[in-house]
Amino acid sequence: MKLPILIKTELSKQRRGFIWLMILGIPLGTTMAMFLDMYIRYHDYLYVKGQELGFTSWDILLRENHRVLGWGIFLPLFIAVIATIIHYTEFEEDNWKKLLTLPVRRWEVYISKLITIVIFSFIMIALNSLGLVLVGKVIGFPEAINYRLYGEYILYQYVAILGVVALHNFLSSHTKNVIIPVVIGFLGIIVAPGVLSKNPDLAKLIPYTYTYYINNLNVGNSSIALYGGIISMILISVVGILSFNKKDIL
Repeated sequence: MKLPILIKTELSKQRRGFIWLMILGIPLGTTMAMFLDMYIRYHDYLYVKGQELGFTSWDILLRENHRVLGWGIFLPLFIAVIATIIHYTEFEEDNWKKLLTLPVRRWEVYISKLITIVIFSFIMIALNSLGLVLVGKVIGFPEAINYRLYGEYILYQYVAILGVVALHNFLSSHTKNVIIPVVIGFLGIIVAPGVLSKNPDLAKLIPYTYTYYINNLNVGNSSIALYGGIISMILISVVGILSFNKKDIL
């Protein structure tokens, strides 16, 4: 099994690449934005409103991040860009020919790309949540942090994004034009809210909607995000592997 070696190689390709600017820069930006939000609105409005609704300061911070800042909306688009960057390396340097002449199976190459996208996405999600914790500490929330809530928030995001990861691994592996997968990702996050409001049953089948379902971290919505993320990843990855095995890259 050469899969671990392929994954290590994929990570090394991005060691000094643009992807790290994105992985570190986006969470830094969200942290700064949430700090400004809390600094301006927390004491005079958000804390009082939260008390009326029975929310702690940490609940409010999470909701502000996911809804007001739009982390839950834009996360699939960020993943689309990550997938594009990882695959663009092969097309830019014409590495597909070299890579697929090595004694490795095509499905291993395909899955190594998928796992690499997952790793970078996981890092970005974790940094976003760590930034929220930092904001709460700096602002001086009176309540103790709910580590379970934030742990579940990270975990649910990890699973909810898997369908989008699989979809954009498929799209990015089949086109040299890096704009197309990103445009599809952008259209996905634009269409998702409308489908959610007008056709909730259909929305359950669209990977771009799964990050929306973890808005409140309630059991019903979370189960849709979890099952949807896992099932869509498996189905799309199977289709992707079959297509990649037949694709004439050489």
